[in-house]
Amino acid sequence: MGRDKAPVLQRSADRRRSILKDAPAVFEVEANPEANGSKPIYELHEMNEVFEHAVDILKEASAQDVDHRLVMAIVYMETTHGYYDRLHPRPKTVLPMNVHVSYWSGFGWSREDLQVPATNIRAGVTLLKRISERVKEPTVAKVATLYNNLSAEQVSDYGARVQKIYEEEPWWDL
Repeated sequence: MGRDKAPVLQRSADRRRSILKDAPAVFEVEANPEANGSKPIYELHEMNEVFEHAVDILKEASAQDVDHRLVMAIVYMETTHGYYDRLHPRPKTVLPMNVHVSYWSGFGWSREDLQVPATNIRAGVTLLKRISERVKEPTVAKVATLYNNLSAEQVSDYGARVQKIYEEEPWWDL
C-alpha cells in the first residue's frame, strides 16, 4: 500500500498498532507556533549521556538510516530531563532513550533488555524511524512530539525543545 493510500491515524492506540505491526499509516501533526522550546530550569546539562552512548547512537542510527543528531537530541533531552527516574525503584520508562517498558512490550523488549544501553538505543531508534516514516511532512519537532506522546495532534513543548537541542547540539558544551 502506497503512502498516498495509507490510512490517516489520529488515535494513540491506532498509531501504536501501526508502529508495532509496521503497517502503513499517516500521522498528522500540525505545527504549533505557541510551542515553547526554551530550556527549562530543571534541564541539567551535567546529566547528559550523549557522549557516553555516542558509539551505540552512531552505530544504530546508521544501521536504521535515522538522523544521528535526532537520536542525540532525544538522548540529551531524556537524560537531562528524565534523571529523576533514577530515584524510582521501578520506573515505567528506561533511560537513555526513556523507552516505556509496558507500552512498547509488543516488540518483545523486556525491562532487562531495555536496561542494556545498546538495546535501549536500538529500541528508541526503531521507534523514531517508524514514527518518522508515518509523519506527514516530518520535522524534528513533529517526530519528537510523537515520540513523547503518540496522541499528539500538534507540536508540543517537548517537540519544540528537541528541535532547539537538535539545532544547538549542546552535547558539545563541555
